[in-house]
Amino acid sequence: MGLESSGRPSGDEADNMSIEYLCKKTIAEGYQGRVSVGHLTAIHALPKEELDPIIALMAEAKINVMALPATDLHLAARNDEYNVRRAVTPIRKLCDGGVNVCIATNNICNAFTPYGNGDILQTAMLAIPVAHLGGADDLPTVLPMITENPAKALRLEGYGIAEGNKADLVVLDTKHVHDAIIDIPTRLYVIKNGKITVETTKTTKVY
Repeated sequence: MGLESSGRPSGDEADNMSIEYLCKKTIAEGYQGRVSVGHLTAIHALPKEELDPIIALMAEAKINVMALPATDLHLAARNDEYNVRRAVTPIRKLCDGGVNVCIATNNICNAFTPYGNGDILQTAMLAIPVAHLGGADDLPTVLPMITENPAKALRLEGYGIAEGNKADLVVLDTKHVHDAIIDIPTRLYVIKNGKITVETTKTTKVY
């Protein structure tokens, strides 16, 4: 289940929000952990004293948030003549508040986002400077936003590297897990159901 809290993809202002109602309804119906929202941009305009209780309510309802930085950066704040806002959902504050946050993309080369190629690693890299996630403590939290967190939101079974789990994985050309996004590494192998579906080879010449 998905819902945009602002009523439109690029909520520049904190008006017409429905996220609090959605949280309360989720709890009342016993749907904790089964509800996801996309964009959620309007809450970026809330002051701390109004935002914190909403984040706490979202954590209680176990709402999953699909942050969509490419589309929201493209659409938002077009009427701002100076101090142009980013108008992206406050990823860092949501994570700090215990909300399950995923980084995703929902528009590729269309009227809402006329560029992109669906590469989720590139989208995650974009989110790092946009959401101020480049610090030593924050950077390690980004990779889970495109791996473990979406799996949790989708309630996938048999996810992750463990004996007996599904053999679905991507092998990246990087040496350290913390650099898996900032290196924007080559995808050496894509493995689905234990079978290699994509293989990338590299040739190096030394002169």
